[in-house]
Amino acid sequence: MTTADDFYAHYSRSGKAGWFGRLGSLRQSIIQCDGPAVMEILKSRCDIDLEAPEGCWIWNGATRSGYGFIGRGKTNKLAHRVSWEAARSFTEELGWLSVHHKCGVRLCINPRHLVAVSHLENTIEMLERQAYLRRISDLEKALNAVDPGHVLLAKLPRPLNENWDAL
Repeated sequence: MTTADDFYAHYSRSGKAGWFGRLGSLRQSIIQCDGPAVMEILKSRCDIDLEAPEGCWIWNGATRSGYGFIGRGKTNKLAHRVSWEAARSFTEELGWLSVHHKCGVRLCINPRHLVAVSHLENTIEMLERQAYLRRISDLEKALNAVDPGHVLLAKLPRPLNENWDAL
């Protein structure tokens, strides 16, 4: 986690007078470690089912690899990690820990659905949920839509139900 002093030192060295005022409200709130303000801004950028407030908060902003994404360049962050930190008013550092989605929804940033875990724990849960199988299937479908005769698709085994009569 970068402290407010680190941000100030970075922007001061670059000689940009009045740098703070030119930043967006989210970046300003993050620099000030204002957890409640960050959470309100994040919530405003999500689809939240008002009938199920404990449900997922689906990120509507930029995405990368299926995860919500905030910022540009050196200051970019994953939205769910920012949400986890902001819910704790930036008092706890994640360090090398991963932020795991208990709900299994990559775009969810509801802090009640997020927990800090080791990379190993995160991988084990993903394997148990078999999320990787859905991802592989989605990628195969996308490749098939773009290039149905692709060599990788030719190497795929046929599903059992298509070969059932031959048994």
